[in-house]
Amino acid sequence: MQKMTCASCGAPLEVENQFIRSVTCKFCGTAYMVSGSDTLDQVGKTVSLADYPSRLNVGASGEIRGRSFKVIGRVRYAYNEGFWEEWQIIWDDGAPPDWLEEDEGYWTVYKRDRVRGAVPSYDQVKVGQSVTINGRSVFITEKRTARMVGSEGQFSSVLPLAGSFGYIQGSSSESPVSINYWEDEIELSVGTDLEHNEIKTKS
Repeated sequence: MQKMTCASCGAPLEVENQFIRSVTCKFCGTAYMVSGSDTLDQVGKTVSLADYPSRLNVGASGEIRGRSFKVIGRVRYAYNEGFWEEWQIIWDDGAPPDWLEEDEGYWTVYKRDRVRGAVPSYDQVKVGQSVTINGRSVFITEKRTARMVGSEGQFSSVLPLAGSFGYIQGSSSESPVSINYWEDEIELSVGTDLEHNEIKTKS
């Protein structure tokens, strides 16, 4: 774990592991990009998050299907009809961080997948059609635009602090698939749906 200092308020910042790309100061909301082994580049400020009832919080730990994890970050996205939250989790076994998504009481753990080959643009995709992504057929069930409304903690991605982005969701061989069209990057994730009792948190 690397220990650094927030340039805005002087609070300590801790970078959990080598996969972290951005970190948000929990005291003043200043966001940084992790640019090297011991440097931080300030990228802006994020809005602090109001607490909503949830089983998780940054710093919480537990198990998913017997695999131990720790929550290191939380981000909230809003769209016209509501919002959803994603929790950045790290695994005790040293694997790269994953995302645990909570949306209307349903939980999905998403693993980022490297994009291989062409991906249809956001404008080309339509709900109800099937598209080929990384050699797999994905049936599109949702297409929206969203924006980030707040974050805390640290992340394996550099989050979009301003503006809106397009995202699509679908399914492939019963696995949920999510694509975020950031300004300069396409982020592809493949998920596993979880039952409520498969997430066990420690008090």
